[in-house]
Formats: sequence, C-alpha cells, structure tokens
Amino acid sequence: MNTREFTPFENKIWLSTPTMHGDELKYMTEAYETNWMSTVGENINEVEKLTAEKTGCRYAVALSSGTAALHLAMKVAGVERGDVVLCSDMTFAATVNPVVYEEEVPVFIDTEPSFF
Repeated sequence: MNTREFTPFENKIWLSTPTMHGDELKYMTEAYETNWMSTVGENINEVEKLTAEKTGCRYAVALSSGTAALHLAMKVAGVERGDVVLCSDMTFAATVNPVVYEEEVPVFIDTEPSFF
C-alpha cells in the first residue's frame, strides 16, 4: 500500500475553461427567444451546411457530444455486437461508453511505447 501523502492543488487546473469572446451570447439568446434550445434548428442547419462545404462533403451532422459522435462513427464503420474495439487506456469513460452501449468488447491498449 502506498503511504505517500498527496497535497491537493491550491489552484484549479482547468481541462477547458468556458469562454465567450464573440457572438456566442447573441446566438444563445436568439435560440432561447425562438424556442430552439435544441440539437436542431436554423443555427445547427447552418453549421452543418458550412461544415460540409468547408470539408468538401455532401453532408455533415452536428451532434450533441463527442460521445454521440463516437457512437455514430462506430455505427457507420459497421462495428457490431461482440466485436473487439481497441481503446486507449488514457481516456475518459465517455469515450468507451458507445462500445458498451452496443455490447461490443472494449480492449484497452497501453499508450506508453516503453511497454510495447
């Protein structure tokens, strides 16, 4: 058993900080006032259109989270129940959740080359 004592950080170290520097508040207010606080609506349609144009794709789909994006990617890739899915061992649970949702088998692989 490790008996070392750990000292908590005096200041928080943010993984990502919420920021507003442009028209974000304007768009949030517009979505609220038009009753489109949702994953659908005019603003989302425009983001999807611009993304498709920028990437040269016919279509783009905006999703509610990275987890939803990984879930969709696995569906599109044809991963099926019982398939083995290699997952980084240095990750958040949310990145493995789609594997579990679809009853696939997560296999964690090491991220450190010294262990290969």
